[in-house]
Amino acid sequence: MGIVGLSAAIAFTSYSHLNQKANAQITPNNTPTPGVRNQQTNISDLDRLYVLEAGWGGTAEVQLAQLALQKSKNNNVRQYAQQMIREHTPVNQQLIQLATRKGITPPTDVGPKYQALIAKLSQLSGSSFDQAYKNEAGMNLHMEYLAVQRRQSQLGQDPDLRRFAAKNIPAVQKHLQMSGDRISTPPTQR
Repeated sequence: MGIVGLSAAIAFTSYSHLNQKANAQITPNNTPTPGVRNQQTNISDLDRLYVLEAGWGGTAEVQLAQLALQKSKNNNVRQYAQQMIREHTPVNQQLIQLATRKGITPPTDVGPKYQALIAKLSQLSGSSFDQAYKNEAGMNLHMEYLAVQRRQSQLGQDPDLRRFAAKNIPAVQKHLQMSGDRISTPPTQR
């Protein structure tokens, strides 16, 4: 099973768990049904879930990359982190603008899962940090982020959010590939 198959499996198995956590932040009664449209703004709960998860994931990518710039002495890790900041920051801003136009309040933080990950990586240093950054931010987070983008591009109700998600898939796939290629090369110190 390749990366694509693995990310699809992760998306399928983790959707229910992520959906339960995110739903608590989407509606006051905590009982949304994915695909059912919200009467106030005509935006489905699945579309709202996408904004929440994509917002968390994109913001976490930037914050983890900033942490990598502070902690890593490996030039390959640092270059990858700089690219993640450069490429995720405008996408995050575009998501905020699109969500706001749609009447969806985007998240203002990384969510509890990614906050715990940032705290965990903050405690590491040297090659331990570099390896954890590669595994967690480079691979796992990008696989989750890819699954979120694919789910929205295929199942989302709002056409603008579907297009936005579909447009992001190639870049996320590239980031996932780069994390294996670039960060795996022997470290060069700065």
